[in-house]
Amino acid sequence: MRGRRMGAFGGGSGGAQPSVGKRKTREEINDGLSDSDMVVDAYESDPAASGNNAEDKDPVQYSDSVRRLLRKKAAGQPYGDSDSSDSDNDPDEVPEEPEVTKIFYASRTHSQLQQFVGELKRTDFAKENNVRCVTLGSRMQLCGNEAVRSKCQSVGTLNERCLELQQNNKKKRCPMLPTRHTPMLDYKDAVNGVMDIEDLVTEGRKMSVCAYYGSRNSVNSAHVVALPYNMLLSKSARQSMNLSLKDHVVVVDEAHNLVDTVLAIHSVSLDCQTVKTLLGLVQRYWSKYWKRMNSGNAGYVRQTMALLKALAKYMAALTKSAQGNESAEVVSVNEFLHRAHADHFNVYKIDRYLRTSKLGRKLNMFADSVNQTSEEDIAQRAKKPMGAVPVAPATAVAMFETFMQSIGNPERRGARIVVRVTTVSNEQAQVELKYLLLDPSDSFGDICREARAVVLAGGTMQPTDDVISQLLPTNHTISGQPELMDPNNARLFAWNHVVHKSHVAAVVVGSGPTGQQLRFTYHDQMDAKKLRDAGNALAALCAVVPGGVVVFFPSYQMLLRMHEEWASCGVIARIERKKSVFAEQPSNGDSGILDRYTVQVQRPGSAGAVLLSVVGGRLSEGINFSDDLGRAVVMIGVPFPSLKSPELAERLAFYDNHQRENAKAAAEIMDGKMGNRARELYESLCMRAVNQSIGRVIRHRGDYAAVVFLDCRYADQRIARKLPAWIVDGQQNTNALAFGPAISRIAMFFKQDFTATKHV
Repeated sequence: MRGRRMGAFGGGSGGAQPSVGKRKTREEINDGLSDSDMVVDAYESDPAASGNNAEDKDPVQYSDSVRRLLRKKAAGQPYGDSDSSDSDNDPDEVPEEPEVTKIFYASRTHSQLQQFVGELKRTDFAKENNVRCVTLGSRMQLCGNEAVRSKCQSVGTLNERCLELQQNNKKKRCPMLPTRHTPMLDYKDAVNGVMDIEDLVTEGRKMSVCAYYGSRNSVNSAHVVALPYNMLLSKSARQSMNLSLKDHVVVVDEAHNLVDTVLAIHSVSLDCQTVKTLLGLVQRYWSKYWKRMNSGNAGYVRQTMALLKALAKYMAALTKSAQGNESAEVVSVNEFLHRAHADHFNVYKIDRYLRTSKLGRKLNMFADSVNQTSEEDIAQRAKKPMGAVPVAPATAVAMFETFMQSIGNPERRGARIVVRVTTVSNEQAQVELKYLLLDPSDSFGDICREARAVVLAGGTMQPTDDVISQLLPTNHTISGQPELMDPNNARLFAWNHVVHKSHVAAVVVGSGPTGQQLRFTYHDQMDAKKLRDAGNALAALCAVVPGGVVVFFPSYQMLLRMHEEWASCGVIARIERKKSVFAEQPSNGDSGILDRYTVQVQRPGSAGAVLLSVVGGRLSEGINFSDDLGRAVVMIGVPFPSLKSPELAERLAFYDNHQRENAKAAAEIMDGKMGNRARELYESLCMRAVNQSIGRVIRHRGDYAAVVFLDCRYADQRIARKLPAWIVDGQQNTNALAFGPAISRIAMFFKQDFTATKHV
């Protein structure tokens, strides 16, 4: 998302002047930025903001590039100098060169990109064909100016400092940013072959050239561009880096969570404290600089303050009326603006002004210079209720910019505002406004239309039908009805697992040792007999499985409930006669549990250990339980997401009605009533999480493990057909077995000689 700059600026948002303390002021740190640097540049207003027709004053309409040249001429600057105050894209505007057809490879984390680049280096194809690969990253990863990096503890702070150093004159500008083209061109020539982040930074320091801008300037001549999800999936991020996907190939790795990632990237929240912080900041900025603004800036800054006041008043009214009760309501963007008495504002034009004028950047510089920690600030913070965490001004600016960019997009379909009221402490209410995107095809469709081909890759992609349906962009016919693009344009390719099928045993246990059916719906979780039956089944399983056993539960609540019951009836003690038991805690709990589990499993003479974890938790994705760390993975219950979530209900209703509006459907879904499409998506969301969890075992060609489902619902064909192909072997692996035959089958599985079929 655009403009997410995090930074700690301290201080409150009120109108008090900062007291003089021992801390250095920002003016002493930032090389003497003057008030002129903080005043927003003149903005050519439209009639709605200023009441004047700018076009009548100047009938000649110039392009942005011509306007930059005219400004340089008026300032007496050489035309070849950088004009980075107008853009955050390229400080030197290196002459363009012809592009080559390239592959854009996107993954979630820097470590995954580094692994991909490392594997690409090893290929003969890359060596023989002189493949040029460049990796894009943040300033925190690529900045080579150690003097600046050492003072910046967050990405947002480093971003702002970098932009400030570009705005300063040549004597005070960053030494890694040359004012002439030659060093940057030399860096581009040096980016030859396959280079990861570390290679790019090393080369930049060697040549005293910024690797952050150098890597971006090297994209045109690269054959492969590795970049994180957010740089690819956000249109504003692609535009800020001048990335064009036209006629290129896009590969998205780990694509099983692509839909959720697209929706998350384009969602943003505002709370009371953020709105108050930003309102106070804008008011202080206005009171100091309003006389130096032209009519266009003055009009829009006043509108921005008025909009913030309307939001603050609306949220304050909700807080007052809550009376200690929690609630969540989902409304359309227009309905939200109407309720907030803000429907008379042209949010589209305000958003355009914020993006064009760079007001947010000026506010960050202003906040950085005046918001010092004073006695009054400390006193104000002490009055805030517990849970109301102070918001840094830069964070407030970034969140508001993103919120405005979201609600100010007139072409985006499937958008909602979630108005949530929660109780923090002492019956103090907190109001949150969350922009919710329901239709990922609006954003991902731009990528599909531009690129020559889009490849979604992953080891646990199934089920895939809903992924294609959600991401495939729609064409709108003359009648206004959405019409899907040709589904035949989407091709599915699936391969078997790298291990021999004899290395995997998948068993659905339909009943426990007492013959009672194993089925753990929300109501069944209260049945102590069923919980004990599941515990005894797990204990028997641990007796025949060597090494480590990883057990997944649908929620922390169910894990804690079962663990408590098992401890009271002696099941835990029975398991620990052979294997130690470790239980994952919620996010703020024990972070070293995985290390202790690993040590116990790998300890000489150990019979293994049992790790109790949660689907969707910290241990369900990105962790490799290879070899003895995961000889068996056990799924207890089916992790269907809660239909009481208003966000999920709206998403299902929108999908059920073929990406069209239906206000009544969400309420029906929360009551458990849904159509076939909604049910398919609901089940797919559940099973995609299951597949990701069971994929933690079997991590290499010689590995082997058992996959055990302690819930008879996994034998249902609606559920079973959404399991991975390497799990479903005809019907035999998904038929529910009684407890006795299931344990016998698992015991026989581990008695075979796996070295006979082991691949080397």
